[in-house]
Amino acid sequence: MRISNRLKEEVKARKAKWQIQKNANRKTVIHGEGGTITLRPKEWVEHGALEYEGLFGRKEKNAYRGNIREEKMYSLTSQSKDWFLELKLRSDKYTFKNMLAVIDPYNEAPLTALVMFSTITDYRVRATVFGDIEETNFVYEYPSQKRHRIPLLGLYPGRETKVRLELLDEQEMVCDTRTFMLKTDPLPEDLKDVITVSKMNKKSAFQNILVAGGIDIRPCVFDREGKIRYYLRRKPKGYGIFPLSKGRFLFMEQDISAPSFTNPHSIQMYDMDFLGRVGRTYFVENGAHHTVEEKTPDGNLLTAGNSLEGHSEDLVLEIDRTTGKILHTLKLEDVFDETYQDMMDWAHINSASYDEEQDSMLVSMRNIHSVAKFDWSTNEMKWLMADPRFWEGTPMVDKLLKPIGDVPWFYQQHAVFEVNPVSQPEEDIRYIMVFDNHWHKRRKVKFFDKDKQSYISFYEINEKEKTVKLFKRIPCPKSKIRSNAIFAEEERRVYIMAGFLVPEIDENLGLIREVDFDTEEVLSEYYVKPGFFRAHEFCPDMTSLSKALVQNTDYLLGDLKRPVLAPKEMCERWEFEQAPSVNHASICYRRREDVLYVREVDHLIQKVIFCGKENVWYVDFGDTYQTMKTFENAVYYIAMWMDVLPSDQYDIYLEIEDKLQKTGKKIWKQK
Repeated sequence: MRISNRLKEEVKARKAKWQIQKNANRKTVIHGEGGTITLRPKEWVEHGALEYEGLFGRKEKNAYRGNIREEKMYSLTSQSKDWFLELKLRSDKYTFKNMLAVIDPYNEAPLTALVMFSTITDYRVRATVFGDIEETNFVYEYPSQKRHRIPLLGLYPGRETKVRLELLDEQEMVCDTRTFMLKTDPLPEDLKDVITVSKMNKKSAFQNILVAGGIDIRPCVFDREGKIRYYLRRKPKGYGIFPLSKGRFLFMEQDISAPSFTNPHSIQMYDMDFLGRVGRTYFVENGAHHTVEEKTPDGNLLTAGNSLEGHSEDLVLEIDRTTGKILHTLKLEDVFDETYQDMMDWAHINSASYDEEQDSMLVSMRNIHSVAKFDWSTNEMKWLMADPRFWEGTPMVDKLLKPIGDVPWFYQQHAVFEVNPVSQPEEDIRYIMVFDNHWHKRRKVKFFDKDKQSYISFYEINEKEKTVKLFKRIPCPKSKIRSNAIFAEEERRVYIMAGFLVPEIDENLGLIREVDFDTEEVLSEYYVKPGFFRAHEFCPDMTSLSKALVQNTDYLLGDLKRPVLAPKEMCERWEFEQAPSVNHASICYRRREDVLYVREVDHLIQKVIFCGKENVWYVDFGDTYQTMKTFENAVYYIAMWMDVLPSDQYDIYLEIEDKLQKTGKKIWKQK
């Protein structure tokens, strides 16, 4: 059976390679307006990029050989494809009258295209991707230059979309125009009929909305008519993707994780853009989850992490954007007393955002129904906001904000952010917006009011007086987990992103509702059948997308587990010659450069062992154990960096249930 599966994989891989080569030679020439558009398939880019992978590959890339299936890092293939396209542009073969176009050039975003051409003099370019109504047009302008890379987002799935490009001079006058049609493939089955329009508003604050996360939906964008105009080919981890500045986002790998005491969390993340280009790849050894924010625009990354020192989901991490190193850690165990540190996921951090002015961190902790602000340099807690009854009789009382008037409290909240709902806020006054799921399954409290709604609650906090009062509270249908809210300050709108409705509404698990902040009138409303984790305004930086990727051969950043030298007594315990073969259907192997991946069922593998001719090395994955039945059957890849292994030939073994088993896999590390 195992041989049969390997043969099937090999046949599948060869068939895919043959199909790429076959499609690479195809082209379609679109005629019109006295010119042509040469339309090339994405396979043309993939095949042409192979020649340039050597330019961008890390030197470690070619140091390994073996019988483990080899795959390529997306950071490498993105750069190679981008360089191939850049060289086509620099050839000056393609002009405004005879342009080059590729739909989904990076094979990640099927409803995108890239159009390229050169002009004799500098021109600005205005691109219009036409919607079915004027309000759903995608219109962008690009800087003045002679060589033009024009990214197009917003193509309709499974049909032709009208596109118009205009050359603009210094006076913004139109000097020339090209209009053409681009056709894309239909939506995948899991995205068909997932958005339902309940109420449309042609003057909504957000023209397009990005939905991400959850279990049964991949990241996608819908317009005011509820029609999907963008999606990613691959699904990320259930937390979705997290928008960053300059048209980029952070993508967490779905099936590469770290075992923990609870949910296995993603350890491999991509700094990616909306064309599907992957820049840096980040490793986080103990896993990242729930939230990613930029500390400052284009600055370091903030995410939730895991100490794995008896607890999960209990850290806030600052990751250096250029090195992947963890620069600063906030460990909640060191700040809170022990009252509620009575389960592995006692805090459950689900949002963390930084205030540069105050050098402070605002953190939401779902499983203790609390929000706190910390000094980011010292980790000192500035204040704690929660139902006072929850912390009564504990040392944390001194940090609690004192309620003024009748304050309705939140329970099992998500997505806590500072907002500014007043034109001239008073000194020392801060406003905090909370998506109050109003649920208490993870940590029940006897004073829970059993309210059947969720809320977007705005709290006014006097940081000098250490008081809190309710500023505004907008109800919505119950969403028991996930969810977020966005306050559009200029338009004074609140977007309610309810990701997990209980009960479902007309078989829909998710709701997106636009509300007038002052009158609370519902202005627009959409249902999302499979639900989601968070939703955001879709407003990519198209100028950044029109630029070539910055060339970078140091694209793997951060830390993973690494092999350590096995002591003599451990080696004597392992009987390599007598070890039986691994016989577990879930286990398989792959290698990307100097990173080894082994797929397992949660916590099945205790150790991965590299038995060399000189020495034996091992990676320990037995430092945690599962405490929640929800995750005990999760299947995912564990990952380890092999860079510390000396040059040698290694046979790979696994320790499963304290028994040594041979894999039949070998790694040769060259000098």
